[in-house]
Amino acid sequence: MDKIKERINEIIKKAPKMKGQDFKKKPSNSWDSKKDNCPYDQCNGSGFRIIEQNGRKVAIECECREERVINKKLEFATILEEFQETMIDDFVVDNNHYKQSNSRKSASVCKEAAKKYVAKFKEMKNKKKGLYFYSDTAGSGKTMLISAIGNELIHQHKAKVKFATVGDLLNAIRSTYSCNSEVSTHELMDAAKKVEVLILDDMGQQSIKSDTNDHLFDILNHRLNNLVVTIFSSNCKIEELPYNFRIKDRIKKMAIPVHAPEESVRENLSEQENDELLEELLMG
Repeated sequence: MDKIKERINEIIKKAPKMKGQDFKKKPSNSWDSKKDNCPYDQCNGSGFRIIEQNGRKVAIECECREERVINKKLEFATILEEFQETMIDDFVVDNNHYKQSNSRKSASVCKEAAKKYVAKFKEMKNKKKGLYFYSDTAGSGKTMLISAIGNELIHQHKAKVKFATVGDLLNAIRSTYSCNSEVSTHELMDAAKKVEVLILDDMGQQSIKSDTNDHLFDILNHRLNNLVVTIFSSNCKIEELPYNFRIKDRIKKMAIPVHAPEESVRENLSEQENDELLEELLMG
């Protein structure tokens, strides 16, 4: 028994570590932050469990091991620090955030869609359906909302969630081309294909390089055909994305489009803050 435990520890120590990433690691309250815990309460975080087989004690891989491998490969893909604790109720729909009535209406639809999606997550996952929030206007609250959905899925359903801009994901894949990378292109792509919930922000905003369509198609095509979901945000409609028709066709099949407000919350709140500070300065 002691020899088996020693062998397990040796295997864990020899497991490859991520060194080749240039991406700034952000703190996360995601499913992967408690790396020493086993969600199945079987291996105490070692990745292996002991079973009786033909009268002998043997070590086999725990069900959580693949999840840990996926997490390690997508270590850079975490919810932005400013939205780490954001929930859907924090997405405020009022006159301060959205001055236009049609914007408040769109924001209310987005918020309700987000809530219903989280409530019906198991059903949506079985249907392999995600969400696609889009609007031409930057700063309309799309990133905040998809982050909140991710947090809610983690807290309410213990879902395995990874969040990345499409640009960061593609750059991470390209970084594996280097001979110094300890993670292969296949390994990183495989992790992006398999994670339970993948949230992709800023679809269509990154520069299109020769490999962009190939990488995105491989990831999205696999996700479409397996029991995982993908949530997107973009500044354009699906049919206007700068990718080839195969990618746009996959996104249409795997995500429900929701039109976000065409008004910048960021600008509105900044103007309000500046007005208040100017009044405070003048009064002083």
